[in-house]
Amino acid sequence: MKLHWADWTYACLVTVTLLALALFLVFKIPHGFEEQVGWYLLLLPASVFAAGISRFIGKLFPEEQYLAFRGLLVCFNFLWYFLVTFGIIKTYRFVSRTSTEFSRKRP
Repeated sequence: MKLHWADWTYACLVTVTLLALALFLVFKIPHGFEEQVGWYLLLLPASVFAAGISRFIGKLFPEEQYLAFRGLLVCFNFLWYFLVTFGIIKTYRFVSRTSTEFSRKRP
């Protein structure tokens, strides 16, 4: 019996896995300072936007800035990884469907 899951379900599963792996690599494995900044920006690219918005929230509610940054960091990077994986899944589906349709039309 084959499971028939929607593409967004696969994308969510892959996104949670990638985000957990990225957070583990950035925050749990010790690096040098320059390496840490590089890995941080490479694996968590939406952190720049999270920092800007949390700074704005920190001006309104200074005691909540750290919590806002962590929440925005996870949410924005989840959205980033979701869009990337969903796009990859849709591209794969399109290419595989096109190639099977092409092979069926060929005599």
